[in-house]
Amino acid sequence: MNKYSWILICGILSLSYSSVIAQESTINAIEVSNNIQYSEFYKHLEYLSSDELKGRDTGSEGYAMAAEYVADEFNKNGLLPFGDDDTYFQKVPLIKRSLIKSSIKVEALLNGEKVEGKYGENISLLINPNYDKIDSEQELVFVGFGNILPEDNINDYEGINVKGKTVIVSLGAPKGISSRSAFDPFSKVQNADENGASGIILFLPNRLIQGFAFKQMHNFLRSPMMSLTDTSIAKPMIDIDFKIAAYSKKELINDIFKLNGLKLKKELKRIKKGNFASKELKSKLNCSFNVKEENINCKNIVALLPGTDSTLKNEYVVLGAHLDHLGIGVEVKGDSIYNGMWDNASGSSAILSISKAYNELAEKPKRSVVFVCYTGEEKGLLGSSYYANRNNVINGNIIANVNIDMLGNLFETTDVIPLGYSHSNLSEAVDFAAGSLNLEIDDNEWEERMYLERSDQISFIQNEVPALNIGSGYTALNPKNDGQKIVDKWMQKKYHSPSDDLNQDYSDKSFLTYIKINFLTSFYISNVMDEIKWNEDSWVYNKYVLKEPK
Repeated sequence: MNKYSWILICGILSLSYSSVIAQESTINAIEVSNNIQYSEFYKHLEYLSSDELKGRDTGSEGYAMAAEYVADEFNKNGLLPFGDDDTYFQKVPLIKRSLIKSSIKVEALLNGEKVEGKYGENISLLINPNYDKIDSEQELVFVGFGNILPEDNINDYEGINVKGKTVIVSLGAPKGISSRSAFDPFSKVQNADENGASGIILFLPNRLIQGFAFKQMHNFLRSPMMSLTDTSIAKPMIDIDFKIAAYSKKELINDIFKLNGLKLKKELKRIKKGNFASKELKSKLNCSFNVKEENINCKNIVALLPGTDSTLKNEYVVLGAHLDHLGIGVEVKGDSIYNGMWDNASGSSAILSISKAYNELAEKPKRSVVFVCYTGEEKGLLGSSYYANRNNVINGNIIANVNIDMLGNLFETTDVIPLGYSHSNLSEAVDFAAGSLNLEIDDNEWEERMYLERSDQISFIQNEVPALNIGSGYTALNPKNDGQKIVDKWMQKKYHSPSDDLNQDYSDKSFLTYIKINFLTSFYISNVMDEIKWNEDSWVYNKYVLKEPK
């Protein structure tokens, strides 16, 4: 036998041995995932979504209590502190901005007559962190539903100039339009921005739920606006720069139309039928208010499981979920605590269960795994943005992110929607995890376009790190259940409301399944995969890595 044959045989034996070791490790990971106890998870969920923490608002005492709890559990699970100064906490300096209510003035003016917007009664305002005060007079343009849907031959901005003006936009879409983006408020906001508008007023045309919808929206908008003190990394979730951004009751829009000699009811009937109805109004909108600023410190909670491979330990996989919610707000049916059970005590509790599972592996993964519970997601992805840019990974690189936001589903499903699936070879890890749990993969393009850039994973993608957010599918195990309808109803009735607590209906089996799929996915990335690579033909790669212009 010559030396080359011997080298070849040794190489084959080495590869075979490595393959056996990898197979044994994945078998052990599946065994560990099967031993994850729902009762352990529920213990965390019960505390983190309890009234005691008063909704875990960013910077609040309740959030601080939740952060201490998470840090203590990380310590119990054998994880190393990976925050500031050898602690589990990373300070996140923020600027808190609040509207000075006495300074607010909103009015539409025409020929000496005016229609007044009353803050908190018929109009609510969103603060733009780029301005410490607003004093603006703008022309008004009604753009119907504010949709741009080439596939349906709809462009509500066609033939009308909205540059430097405030657009009035009705939520919804014409009859017969099935595109979900037609109903999405964020799409309407982006359409206005891309057409040069300087302001936007959204309103709901449905008369029956005006009071409830306005109360819910105002509770969200009236909360202080927070932003990172370090403006160099303050990347907005949606890059817009409106001077005026408002949500209004229908009655105020009706009064503005009357001031202009128009009938809102007639215009709404026209656009509902699909008739083009965009038009400039004669009245001007005056809006002014002042903003109070103060500095606060909040914190991410960060822990480390060091990798075992001498080289790969310098590659870090970040597994995270946001811990914050909305705190105490407007009372709804006698309850003013916005517990945020599904959004996102469920995700933070899953992080704790998964970190315990890692501690029970026979052999720890080759790559290092970072566990993070972020602050300020509800304020604009602040904690994850700060961590993605200001972490303690000194002699290495973050090579992948797995984000958990609203774990599992309210019902058992047969499929999974992994946001980010088609943009990198992290899809291999999802394939392994989903296959192990007999779940089908729905690479849902619409869902991804809607939500990939709206949760904490985008903070890592903006830093050129491939990321996943493994959401539940809509195909219910029980064929009698319309999964999409159930979730849409929840979003309308319970999202960002006090009723998102443990008293609502949800599926403990779905929660447990998605704890397992996130554990198995992150394990496969940290211990089995070779080099993590982008798919270079993906729109995410082109936008955030190549940074190609729109």
